[in-house]
Amino acid sequence: MAGQEVDLLNDAFNTFRDASEKLEQQYALLEQRIEYLNGELAEKNRYMERTRRLAAMGEMAARIAHEIRNPLGSMAIFATLLERELTHEPEKMKLAGHITKGIKTLDNLLSNMLLFASSPAARLKSVDIKEVIEDSVLLVRGREKDNVKIKYSCEGRTAFMADAGLLRQLLLNLLLNALDALDEGGSVTITTAVIDGVMEIVVRDTGMGISPEHLDRIFDPFFSTRERGTGLGLAIVSSVVSAHGGSIEVASNGRGTSFIIRLPISPSNNVC
Repeated sequence: MAGQEVDLLNDAFNTFRDASEKLEQQYALLEQRIEYLNGELAEKNRYMERTRRLAAMGEMAARIAHEIRNPLGSMAIFATLLERELTHEPEKMKLAGHITKGIKTLDNLLSNMLLFASSPAARLKSVDIKEVIEDSVLLVRGREKDNVKIKYSCEGRTAFMADAGLLRQLLLNLLLNALDALDEGGSVTITTAVIDGVMEIVVRDTGMGISPEHLDRIFDPFFSTRERGTGLGLAIVSSVVSAHGGSIEVASNGRGTSFIIRLPISPSNNVC
């Protein structure tokens, strides 16, 4: 009888020991889970704080941009009038041209800041991509380096549903980016074609190319390889493409870069 009681006690002790070990293991797992969740919560809090600060910065930037844009518009008008008055004085006209060029640069920077702050939404209307390209090329006239050529060609259909203003800003940023990549000489080429129901826009340059370690970051806001770059131009390009439900691809090697943009064409758009 005594032996049976001892066996029962041993069984009870072993059962208790096994249960204790399992509880210790579960407790350790629970501690690990709590530690992981605390880390995740801290990261989310940091992300929310960064988002809050970016939102505040965006709102402030938008207000400043609006305040600057009003006098800048007047300056652009006066600079244009000054250039016309100096038609017969080439040296002075060249100086006035520098003013106009600087104003265009500032205006593009302000446009990027406003777009970045507002997270653009595309307002779709029938757009002729050829006209948008012509407008964008006209806006960068005077900013080319010596012997740089800007060429464009549109194959087949050119009308589709898009936001003309956003596309103009997209192309302007890509053109300026391409021109910055060029030394004296070289070319920038824009081509469009409709492929499998998608409007494909390709902007190619014969510039210095993008190094492989930078390719994954070029669309990040505030990332720039140029000393005086803002890092907003290509971020805006990416935002505009996303607003249209499209995609963008970059191909670059030791010499030259291509941006391939694909934007969907609305099935209900029968404009040709």
